[in-house]
Amino acid sequence: MSMRVHSKKRVAVDSPPRPPSLREGGALLVAAGVVLFAAASCRSALEELPPQPPIPECVVNADCEGFDDKCRNVRCVPDDGEGGGGSDPGAISVARTGVCREVNPVNCDDGDVCTLDECDPKDGTCSYEPASKDLDGDGVKGPREGAKAGDPDSCGDDCDDTNDNAFPGNAEVCDGADNDCNGIVDDNAVFIPAGLEPVQVSSRALDLAGSGGLAFSGETYVATYFGSTNGGISAYKNVLDQAGNPTGETTLTVTPSDSAGGPIVWIGDRYGVLWQDRPNNDYEVYFRLLDAAGGTVVTAPIQVSDGFPRFSINPDLGWTGNNFVAVWQDEREGIFDIYGQILDIDGNLVGSDVKMTEAGNLANESPIVAASSEGIGVVWNRSIPNGPSFIQFQTFDFELQPVSDVTEFTDGTTGAAYPVVVWNDGEYVVAWANWKGPSKAIYAAVVSQDGTLVVPPKPITDPGANNSRYVQLKALGDRILAVYSDDRDQSVGYEVYARMVSRTLDPIGAELRVTSSPGDSVYPRPAFGPEGDVGILFRDDRPTASGVEQRVWFTRLGCNAGD
Repeated sequence: MSMRVHSKKRVAVDSPPRPPSLREGGALLVAAGVVLFAAASCRSALEELPPQPPIPECVVNADCEGFDDKCRNVRCVPDDGEGGGGSDPGAISVARTGVCREVNPVNCDDGDVCTLDECDPKDGTCSYEPASKDLDGDGVKGPREGAKAGDPDSCGDDCDDTNDNAFPGNAEVCDGADNDCNGIVDDNAVFIPAGLEPVQVSSRALDLAGSGGLAFSGETYVATYFGSTNGGISAYKNVLDQAGNPTGETTLTVTPSDSAGGPIVWIGDRYGVLWQDRPNNDYEVYFRLLDAAGGTVVTAPIQVSDGFPRFSINPDLGWTGNNFVAVWQDEREGIFDIYGQILDIDGNLVGSDVKMTEAGNLANESPIVAASSEGIGVVWNRSIPNGPSFIQFQTFDFELQPVSDVTEFTDGTTGAAYPVVVWNDGEYVVAWANWKGPSKAIYAAVVSQDGTLVVPPKPITDPGANNSRYVQLKALGDRILAVYSDDRDQSVGYEVYARMVSRTLDPIGAELRVTSSPGDSVYPRPAFGPEGDVGILFRDDRPTASGVEQRVWFTRLGCNAGD
């Protein structure tokens, strides 16, 4: 049995006594100079009366917080004087103190780990949902949260329930999936530039644009980005065919008010997308579902954060196999900290948002989440303006409570920034840019689920005077593909590069230049596509006669299958 988290706040039964009150309709009994409450009475403030003896904890059921939750069945029962309640919830004595107790709460546990057992607080009825799903429709369920596919009690053997070509026993091909579920994506394959001209994704109707995210359904890509037109900045999405050609640009935003298109994930039968929006002079984080064709499923954006009047910005999105995980930086307490929120498969908020870090005197910013059926890892940047900057990482359970201690990878002297993290078959791979000192490079480290450092930080690009930054990772099980921007060709500016490294972060082959544009190519966003291609969305700043045009483009790496 797996218990589902309720959104209703659970209140402790033994709460301290509340201030005296008498509800309307109550009656007072006066005996021997002592004011007593009749059994049917309630309380209200009587400031004109002299001080009275301590008021009972409760007199009627309605005095107990949670009394209307039919699952908990909280009742006001007589106090036996020793902390225990009486057995008859209706026998409330005016001469004794009543206490709030759960009387015969509903137990929905069916003893089956492969079901999510839930009690409806409105009527006390139980429901039982499968703890694992077959979202990609290949006939094999993915694992439940907290288990690895194929393990005992995992309730599912599909190692990748977002791809209908991945399941135990299938033949491995070059398609960006672990087809045979052996823990390796595209066995022995390497990824090389396709040699094709980039495709412009953002329309010329936008004055400028910047890349947000890219995901592939098995049929089409969906790209997210932000763009400016007529003075307003909106978040956009665009459906791309398998060659990356755009088919239609539409907005995601609440209003055209400084929005930024953000991360997008494909979960097997739909997309989830997250972005920041500023409809009321306050940045907050919003969520939408898109169907397999990229059309809007949820017509109204769902507000995920609630940091008003402070900003909630820089969101990221993950998928556990059962739920979405949204994280962002939030300054509701006066300094940025990392917050998170769970959403179910239909985009409903599960419980309240959770504060995941403690800022102290340094702000926690730019969170990136890696989610799987086995857990959740979050990396972020801890810094002060023009001061030291640190890369920190921590693992969490499915209620966003910490599992490991915080791991810190940098010492504050290297200008560390732009951290990312991916889940790689039982381990987390964290990467970031060091852009101070003589050995500027992309650095990475490997961390276990319990926070143990498996591979200490090391450069995964060639260190030197050039700047490497904006790294993104794709996990392949026995190796990792890194895609990033680098300015080593000073005559051109930043270009997109790619490099493969082993599971232990040793280079496999040379750094490969992907773009050759007459301007900076930055913020690459990779996604596995058809036939093993790796589609890459990026921003390109191209000089023209009238100035620099900032647009969003698409290019790709081709999959070169190994032996």
